[in-house]
Amino acid sequence: MNTLSFDSKRCERIRQQLDSYLSNELLVETATEIVRHLESCEACSRDLESRMRVRDALQRAVAKQPVPDSVRAGVLRNLRESQSRSLGTTGRRWAVGLAAIAFLLFSLFAGEWLSLHRGEQLIASILKLGVSDHLICAIKGHNYPELANSPDQIRKKLGASYAPLLRVVQERLPGFEVLEGHVCSVPGSDRKYVHFITRGQGTILSVILTERNGASLPKGKFLASAESTGLSIYEDHLSGMEIAGFESAQYFAFVVSDLSQHQVLQVARELAPALNEKLHVTGHILTPIANDGVADSMNLRILTETTQCDEKSRCRVQEQRQNA
Repeated sequence: MNTLSFDSKRCERIRQQLDSYLSNELLVETATEIVRHLESCEACSRDLESRMRVRDALQRAVAKQPVPDSVRAGVLRNLRESQSRSLGTTGRRWAVGLAAIAFLLFSLFAGEWLSLHRGEQLIASILKLGVSDHLICAIKGHNYPELANSPDQIRKKLGASYAPLLRVVQERLPGFEVLEGHVCSVPGSDRKYVHFITRGQGTILSVILTERNGASLPKGKFLASAESTGLSIYEDHLSGMEIAGFESAQYFAFVVSDLSQHQVLQVARELAPALNEKLHVTGHILTPIANDGVADSMNLRILTETTQCDEKSRCRVQEQRQNA
C-alpha cells in the first residue's frame, strides 16, 4: 500500500511538470527523471500524448491566425508598466502580468481554434450534400446515357429556367463531355438540385446546384481552400470522392469526382465566376426562399439531411416524373 501511495504521488508530481517538459523549460536532471518515469508509466504517457495533441492543434490555429493589434498593444503596455516599477515589486507583478497575458492569449486562440473546428464541420456537412447527389444519381443510379444526349435534349430536360447554364458548363469544362442534364428531387425532402453529368479524363464528374434556402458556408480565409474572382471555394474528401463547393446567388454549387484534389479544385475555379454571373442574371430558384424563421434553422436541416441520405435513396429525374 505504501508503494502504491508513493507511486501515485510521484505520478501527480510528474504530471504537474509535463507542460514544462514539453516546453523544454526543465533542468536536464528533471527532464531525464520524467523520461525514465514515462518509460514505465502508461497512464502518464497517455497524459503526455493528450497534451501534445491539444498543444499541436492550438499551435496550428495560432500559426494561421495573426495576433490582433489590440492584444499586441496590451502586451507592450504591460511591459512598459512593469519596467517603470521598483525592483522589489516588479518580480511579483511581472509574474502576475505574464500569467494574465498567457491566459488571454490562450483564451483567444483556443476560441479561434474551436470556431475553426465548428466551421470545418459545417463545411463538410454542406459539401456532403453534393457528394450524396453525385453518388446516388450518377454513380449508383447511372442516370446518364453512354452516348451523350444532344444539347437540345438536355436543354429541354432542364427547362427554360436552367437551360442557359448548359453553355457555361460546356465552355468552362474543356476536355469534358456533357452527357446529361436534369433536375432531381430528393425523396422525403423538398430539396431539389440541378445536375450536370459529364465525362472526361477517364471518369465521371458532376456539376450540381442546390438551393441554399438561407443556409451559408462559414466565412473565413482560413476555412477556404481556394478563391476565384472573389468567390471562396471549399474542398473536402468525402466517401472516396473529391468535392469543391462555393456559394453562388441563391445556390450551393458543387464539383464532384474521383479525380485528384488539385484537378477538382481547378475545375471549380474555372467554373465558379461564369456560373456565378449566369445565376445572378437568371435569378431562378428551385424551391421557395425560406422566411427568416426557417432560414435560421437551415444549417441544422442540412446536418440532418446529410445523415439521412443513404443507399436506399433514389434520384427522381424531372422528365421521368412528368412522363409518369
